[in-house]
Amino acid sequence: MNPISAVYDMNFIRRYVKKNPEKYYNLRKNLRAARIGISYPAYVNISYSYAAAAVFVSFISLCILLQQRIFPFPELLQRYIPIYGFLIVIPLLIGYVVFKFLMFYPKFTAASRRTKIDVMLPHAAAFCYGMGKGGIPIYEIFKELAKNHHIYGEVSKEALYIVRDVELLGSDIITAIKNAARTTPSENFREFLENLVPMVEGGSNAHQYFSVKMHQYFEHAKKTQEMFLKNLELLCEVYVVAFVAVPIFLLVTLVTIGFLQTSQAPYIFQTLFIGLPVGSIAMIIIIDSISPKEDLDMKQVNNTSLKRTFFVEREIINEAEYTHKINKYKRKKQFNKFSKYIKNPGSIFYENPLRAMFIGIPLMYIPFLLPDLSLDKQLLLATVLVIIPLSIAYEFKMRRLTKMDKAIPDFLRRLAEMNEIGLTLKHAIGLVLKSDLGLLSREVRRMWLDMEWGCEMKEALIRFENRIGTPALRRAITLIVKASEVSNDTKNVLLIAANDAENTIRLRRDRFDTAFVYLATIYIAFGTFIYVCYSFSMQFMPSITALGTHAVAAANINSTMFATCGILGFFSGLITGQMAEGRLLFGLKHSVIFLIVTYVAFTILMGY
Repeated sequence: MNPISAVYDMNFIRRYVKKNPEKYYNLRKNLRAARIGISYPAYVNISYSYAAAAVFVSFISLCILLQQRIFPFPELLQRYIPIYGFLIVIPLLIGYVVFKFLMFYPKFTAASRRTKIDVMLPHAAAFCYGMGKGGIPIYEIFKELAKNHHIYGEVSKEALYIVRDVELLGSDIITAIKNAARTTPSENFREFLENLVPMVEGGSNAHQYFSVKMHQYFEHAKKTQEMFLKNLELLCEVYVVAFVAVPIFLLVTLVTIGFLQTSQAPYIFQTLFIGLPVGSIAMIIIIDSISPKEDLDMKQVNNTSLKRTFFVEREIINEAEYTHKINKYKRKKQFNKFSKYIKNPGSIFYENPLRAMFIGIPLMYIPFLLPDLSLDKQLLLATVLVIIPLSIAYEFKMRRLTKMDKAIPDFLRRLAEMNEIGLTLKHAIGLVLKSDLGLLSREVRRMWLDMEWGCEMKEALIRFENRIGTPALRRAITLIVKASEVSNDTKNVLLIAANDAENTIRLRRDRFDTAFVYLATIYIAFGTFIYVCYSFSMQFMPSITALGTHAVAAANINSTMFATCGILGFFSGLITGQMAEGRLLFGLKHSVIFLIVTYVAFTILMGY
């Protein structure tokens, strides 16, 4: 925002806004809730600046488009819209839309933060419960919560404002909690903080309060997911109507107007090729906006712990030798990292599946080397070759992480049982190795070897977290590390972490089981569309051609249906992933299936 605001700085707007603060009360509230670090007069000023820039840019762009005669629907524009009125109204309309969008943006951001806070609140309450059970003060709990933004997301940011008020602004903990409650966008978190204040004022142990809230929020999360699944049922019906029935109707219309020899056929093409992607993207955004968002991915956030170091007297080694040894160590470290990738090339894609695009992008050029294929077939096959490596890498990673996630509650409960009979956490980990934990066994054994070779337990746990990095394990390890610093009796903390992981897995499984019905509905709907295209190509079009009329060429109709099925198949896969798992990448494998079915059906069955 700053470069444009510096050019279009309209200070008179800022002065006007300051004189009318009541008019912008909601904007001030939304800016605070969204945690956007800018004053409301400056924000309004910047919004007007962007709107003015949008008017200017759109006016110049329209002049160029009209001059070059490349604007869509030119006959309609010349027939119904005066050209000078068009050049005035459209830029002003674009500027108005930009201004309204910017004024709405803080509210949208606050709403997005509210959803993220509500989703993460049960886990944050479990963290507070575990820390409070160990006797850690309330302020220290919020301080630790603020340090783990990569785990607790927006809840951690809210806790950071409490820490800021205490350490930087000099407020007491009660005032800081009240300030955070007043400005947070989440009603649930506001109620959580407001009810916590009497606990802090009375000096009572708040771990029981955190326990009650943890169970309450998990029940609320379950009800929220049930409501989302009901809305998903309605959206699935909308999908069938908007993305199957409507394209079929448009195809029938295309054939009919071609039979009547009208000149409106190109507009039907544009409606299909533009409307389907735009409508699909809108559907994905709607599903994403109402979906409870649980971070199921792995984040490579390498935590560090304080290590013991051995100091060498300065006169023992000179500067040149020291530099030589340091450079040798760095080269060896880089070589070890490179050799690890050589021994296990799959680890490159496991850490970041998007790297598989480096394989898919070269493959996408293969279809263009086959001159016998038409352009639309080349584009479809290129799309398939691009997303297949990414889909495989992502599925491999997520399946492996899901199996590890399922083993975590059992692992934590076994540690709790060992700790209950008097064993320390370190010895409990050694005994747990004798049981089968599936894919998690290998990583637990590496953690045990770290401790056997002299690594402190805290550092071994953090390395264990860095290697796996699933959400459930990140929360569990963070809680265990902090609890073990206070006491060796970590049984209660381990059970709390196990319950937290089990609740997360249960919610995830319930969503997928219910959404599987909608996944099947999308497959059936797409199959129906393919069958309608087959009937058009093999039965309806030959019947019309046999009448001897000057209908639209069958090749053009087949080309339109092929492109429509390709677009519909690609976006249907993404919508499927968004419905079933809340992630677009999960739907890539469905997109591949739909695209391959489209190619086979048109090439083999219809002879296109």
